[in-house]
Amino acid sequence: MTEAERGTALEVKDLRIAYGDVEAVKGISFSIEPGEFLTLLGPSGCGKTTTLRCIAGLEDPSGGSVTLGGKEIASQSRQLPPDKRGINMVFQSYAVWPHMTVEKNVGYGLSKLDRAAAAARVSDVLAQVGLSKFAKRYGTELSGGQQQRVALARAIVTRPKLLLFDEPLSNLDAGLREQMRFELLELQRTVGITSVYVTHDQTEAMSMSDRVVLMRDGLIEQLDSPREIYRRPATEFAANFLGRANMIRARLDPEDARRASITGLSVTSDEPYDGDGDAVTAVFRSENVQIGAHAAALENTWVGTVERVAFLGRHLDVVLRIPTGIVRAEVRIEAEVQPGDTVDIGVRSRDIHFVPTDAH
Repeated sequence: MTEAERGTALEVKDLRIAYGDVEAVKGISFSIEPGEFLTLLGPSGCGKTTTLRCIAGLEDPSGGSVTLGGKEIASQSRQLPPDKRGINMVFQSYAVWPHMTVEKNVGYGLSKLDRAAAAARVSDVLAQVGLSKFAKRYGTELSGGQQQRVALARAIVTRPKLLLFDEPLSNLDAGLREQMRFELLELQRTVGITSVYVTHDQTEAMSMSDRVVLMRDGLIEQLDSPREIYRRPATEFAANFLGRANMIRARLDPEDARRASITGLSVTSDEPYDGDGDAVTAVFRSENVQIGAHAAALENTWVGTVERVAFLGRHLDVVLRIPTGIVRAEVRIEAEVQPGDTVDIGVRSRDIHFVPTDAH
């Protein structure tokens, strides 16, 4: 029976975590659907790992509550011990015991099962993570990627209600990290365990998550699917953290909430701005910028000067200057563009999204 069928889900409600006078987590709330893969994303110091550790039982809340499967596991008045929560955690350091074989590492938490049942479950899990042929090897005989799989197998073999990941891929090189992202997500989908993943890596968050909790200074900046945060960020911070964003700060047209302008330049979006005030920032992605002849037919067209051109394999990264600042564009490698060129720059109105101008 999968986790989704058992109906287990997590709810974090108005969670606060303080160290003396410093509040690291400032009253955040979110819930996780059964079987969902949710990522806590944000820069160092935003509170994401502290939140994860509180869910695991390694930090005490100073306010709010954490509920798992309808049962309160953490609050100011109740702190269920970590080993009673039905939660397992995969750490940044794999914590694979070097003096034990792979099968003994994985089966360490199955002491309550009889030997035959434990051996059968370990065998099944090792097959799931592709480590069957390494069962008799010791931790010191494994690569980084293999150790990561051992840590994952050990976490799922006890069939926890919730699986927590604390930046588990950060110690791997870039190529192996990409491979393990795919494998980890495929395994999570197969097993169906509700999972919370912590990372500061936007690529991991974008490629693995059902939803992302983007955190900043102990608060939730935005909670949505990766696609929605990327396409419709709620703030300048969200736009910049999940992907590279171009931004033009302007004033909203009082007669048309789809238009904004600044001296010598106007911006139009298909979506009317529904926030407060008239100080807005037009956000658009570099892959949505056209230059040269293709720009003329688009709803937003400006003139800019090419400052820099970099070859990045699949595309050219072009840095352009317009009256309001810098615009970056991803264009085809065949494009004939050189520093110093004056070019037309165009963006479709459907690719423009207005957010409040950040006062920070």
